[in-house]
Parts: sequence; structure tokens; C-alpha cells
Amino acid sequence: MSLKEKYRLWKITSGKQGDSFVKFLFQSKPFFVFVLFFICIMIGILVGVLFGVLDTTKELTADDLNFKNLTTIFLDKDGKEIVKVFGYENRIVVRLSEMSKYLPDAFIAIEDERFLEHKGVDFKRSIGALVNYVIPGGKQYGGSTITQQLIKNITGDDEVSFWRKVREQFRALMLENKLSKDQILELYLNTIYLSEGAYGVQTASITYFDKDAKDLTVAEAAMIAGITQYPSKFDPIKNFKASKERQEIVLAKMKELGYITQEQYVQAIKEKIKLKKGVVKKTVSQSYFVDAVCEDVLRDLQEKRNISKPMAQKMLFSDGLKVYTTMDSNVQDAIDKAYSENSSVFSQFSGSKVKPQSAMVVIDYTTGQVVGLAGGVGQKEGIMTFNRATHTKRQPGSSIKPIAVYGPALDMGLITPATVIDDVPITIGRWSPRNSYKDGFKGLSTIRKAITNSMNVVAVKVWLKVTGKRSVEFLKNVGISNLAEQDKNSPEALALGGLTIGVSPMKMSAAYSAIANGGYFASPILYTRVEDRNGKVLLENKAQFVKVMDERAAYVLTNMMKDVVTYGTGGSAKLQNMPAAGKTGTTSENIDRWFVGFTPYYVGATWFGYDNDDGKKRSIPGSSNYSAKIWQMVMEKVHKNLQIKDFVEPNGIVKCQVCIDSGKLPGPLCAYDPRGSRVRTEIFIKGTEPTETCSAHVKVKICGVSGRLATSACPAWAVKSKIMIIRPDPYVPADNDAPMPNDRKYEAPLGEYCNVH
Repeated sequence: MSLKEKYRLWKITSGKQGDSFVKFLFQSKPFFVFVLFFICIMIGILVGVLFGVLDTTKELTADDLNFKNLTTIFLDKDGKEIVKVFGYENRIVVRLSEMSKYLPDAFIAIEDERFLEHKGVDFKRSIGALVNYVIPGGKQYGGSTITQQLIKNITGDDEVSFWRKVREQFRALMLENKLSKDQILELYLNTIYLSEGAYGVQTASITYFDKDAKDLTVAEAAMIAGITQYPSKFDPIKNFKASKERQEIVLAKMKELGYITQEQYVQAIKEKIKLKKGVVKKTVSQSYFVDAVCEDVLRDLQEKRNISKPMAQKMLFSDGLKVYTTMDSNVQDAIDKAYSENSSVFSQFSGSKVKPQSAMVVIDYTTGQVVGLAGGVGQKEGIMTFNRATHTKRQPGSSIKPIAVYGPALDMGLITPATVIDDVPITIGRWSPRNSYKDGFKGLSTIRKAITNSMNVVAVKVWLKVTGKRSVEFLKNVGISNLAEQDKNSPEALALGGLTIGVSPMKMSAAYSAIANGGYFASPILYTRVEDRNGKVLLENKAQFVKVMDERAAYVLTNMMKDVVTYGTGGSAKLQNMPAAGKTGTTSENIDRWFVGFTPYYVGATWFGYDNDDGKKRSIPGSSNYSAKIWQMVMEKVHKNLQIKDFVEPNGIVKCQVCIDSGKLPGPLCAYDPRGSRVRTEIFIKGTEPTETCSAHVKVKICGVSGRLATSACPAWAVKSKIMIIRPDPYVPADNDAPMPNDRKYEAPLGEYCNVH
């Protein structure tokens, strides 16, 4: 018999003709058993998941939450104390006894009126919040108690989900068994965020009323308590009207619950609020170096210890840690002196309305450790301020050439120092690169000459050989990967440094460290280990080196970059008693100037320019490369007592003579060029040295009258022999205004015969 037939029979026999089919099913024993079994399974699954969540939820202890105000000590690489700090956020911790009694009353009244009665979770409020959330049109309000809010503030666990709420309530119930109500309330009032960058009621009191929390009136306490629900909306400075309306709601609730009398309520409502923004004074202004260390430690605590950002902040600045940094105090001292407003570079701008800024990073490339940095000029105020050494992103100009053009080209075997490129006008699409020097173009030039004189056209031509893909890969390998998509196949961006996003001094210094360190790159580190107050190691940090280019290519590039400092554009960086190699960089309209260089000991990147936080781009006055001067000032002091040594030449480097007009072995005429001998001794990676003899120099007979090739009609007295160059490619100016390269006058006028005689 089918189920429908049983239903019809049931209606007839039971006399319940009006009952529904569903009611029949529920009265059917097999179906009831099935439903009961299904419900049990679902409850079991739910309970299992619940216990799973609770089992993986770390119970917070008093030690986790308590502000111990233990000082964190930062030490340099030799174990010498640099600074003691506490308080990452704009927060001053105060006890309940140091607050106006109306402050905790106001917060309890508006945030958790049954705080003194419940055990961490207000089930009445939670159920009410749930019902009102489910019912359409129901009034929405939060169900979190002060204890729950404290847990969310400290853990940073603010995921919008049912299971987050379960974790939070579980922790709240457990915490209330360990801490008193006063302890919980005190912690809450010191962690709550109250807009304007203010954490805790003491900081908020100073921020809004320029007074301590103990001196707040009823009206002022209520206004601060009113901010909590929606800080940006009820910020008294930004939206006084909304803040005042919220304050009156808080006052009404305080009167209703008996925290203030009717008379106090009326007086507080009428009180004219006088906002007076104060400044929270810090006893310690930590350096840019320590700021940078803090950022790295906070990141690593979160990633390696699997804790939230608020917990990491509290651990670093309140738990009495020891942070062993990589700072070399001697190097840092040299940087600090150079970056004083009274130093020779910056003092000349003392009368300027808008003063230039600068940043520098110095790395011991053999260890990957940052030994010193400056994130700005002059006295630093506050903590965790804008750090130009790590945060700024500026166009690198020609300082990108060694790492985006010549480095990969050498590594790929596309060029040698003797490779000759014609520095003449070219056009790519609608873009024609120009050089910065007055004579415009220099004709046939070796790669060594091109690097020394920062020749843009040659760099672009070499980049075309390398290709954008390989250039981008090389940059990524040396730590520069934040390239805009439109830059990845742009010679203007990659060959000449006109990057859309820009790069920081930290990134540039690290990238050059791969050249200095024989082709091995490591992301720079700022600390080596972090210990808790008992000496237990929380974090260990060591640079990881990766080979990114052949050591011989790195050495050849280094050797050419020494000429930049000795003879070329980086002359201001030359050191008295230590070899140095490097590259300058200047962007369009003199907006940015760079010098990135290295010695046998350290690599350093220096940027100089103006902050453009007001949206205005300002040109650097004059023609001096201040970055090179700053670099020289710092490195001269740093290397003063170090042993003089040169860069170590690896195996596989050979020397031979070449003609600098052809890049080939010298021919019999190369030494007799009218400009002087064109023969030079050059270094090569073994196997890349030239094997062909120069044929560019030729001896021709010239008619002294016409300056053209002599014919049989020219009298003997007018015929002269002259050594000239046959250019490998004909020179055709791109436009009438293009200046003629210097080498043009030494071309052999082949085919141009004398017609005077």
C-alpha cells in the first residue's frame, strides 16, 4: 500500500478528515524516528564543530592582557643599548584611580549596563540582539559586553561570523574567572580606540580637552564615552553636532542608571564644551632605524608566531623584550652627523621656505645586515613617522642602469666593457632619448665610457638587446618587483629610470649589494634576534643569499663603476683612501637625485629631493649632486679606520689591449689617431675578449684644399695623408637640430672626392 493510500485510510479510520498530510506524517512512527534521528545527527555535528572551535581557541590570561609597561630594549650589533621604548600606539596607560569616576560610569552606562552583574557574556542582551537581527525591521544593536569588546580589541579577531562570536564569548567567560571587574574595566579603558589616533581614555582626554583623565567633568566624560560606538562619526573635532547628540544620550543613560543625579544631568547638558586639542608628549623619540626595526619585528611576530597585530604590538612594546638590531653605531653616528640640519649640505638651505629632504641606507653586503639609515633630515619627532629610507618611492633615474641594463647584459654575454655603441640620435616609436651633456651625442663609445658618463642613448640601445622581459627578471631577482605594468617593456622606465611607481633607498641599496657581493643577493635584515624578558628567543633572523649573476660579470661591472667615481659623474663621492664604485641618477627636471655606491666594505644608497606630499613637484636647485656629497661625507667617516683594500678579482678575468673605436684588438693605425692613441687595456670575462683586429682606422689621402679624398688631379703639394675612422653604420641625423657627435669630424669622407682641381 502506498503512502498516499495509507493517508486516505488514516483519515477515514481516524475521523480526522481535515488534518493535513504533514500532520499524518508526524504521527507516523517511522517518519518520527527518521526526523528525530536527523535532528540528533545535526545537533551532534553542531556540538562537534562547537567543541572544535573552542578546543582551538586560545584562552587569554591576565599575562596576555595586562599592560605591564615593561620597557623594550633595542641593542646594536655589538650588544650596546641604543634606546629603551614603550608604547607603539598613541596611548598612555592610567589606572582606574587616576581617572575621573564619571569615565568608567559613562562607559558602563552606554556600552554594558549589566557589566557588574554578568559573568562576561550578557545572555539577555545577546539574545535580544539576535532576535532583533532576525526580525525584519527590528532595532539593530550590538550584543558584546565590555569584556568581549576588550578581547576583540586585544586579539584583533574581528571577523564577522557566528563562530567568531562563539570564540569571543568563550574567552570572555574564562577571562572573568581570572580577572576582577576593575581589572577588566581598566584594561578596556586603556585599549579602546577613540578617534584622532587616540587609544585609551588618558590619550583621548589630552587629545580633545588638553587635560588628564582625572580632571574630566561629567559632560566631558560622557562625550568621550560616546565616541566608542562609531569613532569616525562621533569624533568631536570632526563632527561636533553628532558627538553632542551622542553625549546627551550617554548622559540620559547615566541618569537612568543612577550614576548621576537629575541636577548633575541638567548641568552637564547645559555645560558648554570647550574643545582644546592637546599633544601627547613622548619621553622618547625613537630613530628612523628603530622605527624600521619595529616594522619588521611586528610583521615577523604576526607571521612566524601566528598572532594578531594588536597582540604583536603589545608584545613588542609592553612585554620587556630585547631586540638585537644590525645597527653599527659608528656607521649610524656618521649618518646622523651628515643628516643634521647644520651639516654642510643641508645648512645652505636653512633660509628656504620649503626645505629639501633626503634618505640613506647603508648595508654590510657580506652579511645582508643594514648597519645604518636615515629616513629624513634633522630632528625626528614622534614614533613610527614617515620613513623615507623604507617608505618613499622615487624615480631612480640613471642609477637603475647597472641593475636593469648593464648587469643583465654582461651576465647574458651581450656586451663587454669594450663593446662599442654609436651614441647618435635614435627614435623608438614617437620617443627619442636624449643625453644630459651639452654636446648632445658622443658618437662611437665603449660601454665603459657610457657608464662613466651616464650616456642615455647607449643604455637604451643595450636595453633593446637585453629585452624588457630579461630586464624585469633581473630587477625582480635583486628585490625590485613592484613595477607598473606599463613599465615592463618601456626603455624610458627601465633603461633611464622613469619608473611609474618608483623605488626606495632600501631597495636600491639592496639591489646594488648583489653587484658588490659577487652576484649574491639577500633581502636586507634589520635585526638578528628577539628575546622575551626571560631570555627565551622569540625570533631569529638571518639573511638568505641567492646567486643572481655570474661573479665575473659582477666584478667587471664593479670595475667599470669605479670609473664613475674616479673620472665620471660620481666624482663628488670619491673617497681619499678607499676604492669606491657607484652610479649617479638624476630624473627629469631635476626632481630626484641619487647616488648608489659601494666600497670593499659597504653599499649605500642616497636620495635627495623634495617631499611632494602637497602634490607639487619641485626641482632641485643648482647642478650639484647632493646625494653623492652626502654619500662621501658618511663613507669618509665610516672608512676612516678601516684597512685599505680593493675589490677582490675572481678567477676567470683576463686583460688585453683594445681599440676603443671598434672594441677589437688594436690595428697598426689605432695608436696614431689625431686625437691620440685609441689603444686601452681592458678587462674581460675569459672567453669574451676580442679576437679580430680593428679595421675602423684607415689611412687616406686628403686634398688639403677641399678636405675631400684626393684625385689624380690634385697637385702633390696639396695631398696629405690622414688617419680617419670608417664608421660601422652611416650617421644620419634624425632631424636638422640634432647636434653632430664629436666623432663625426674623424669620419673618412669615402666617396666624397675633391672637385676643386
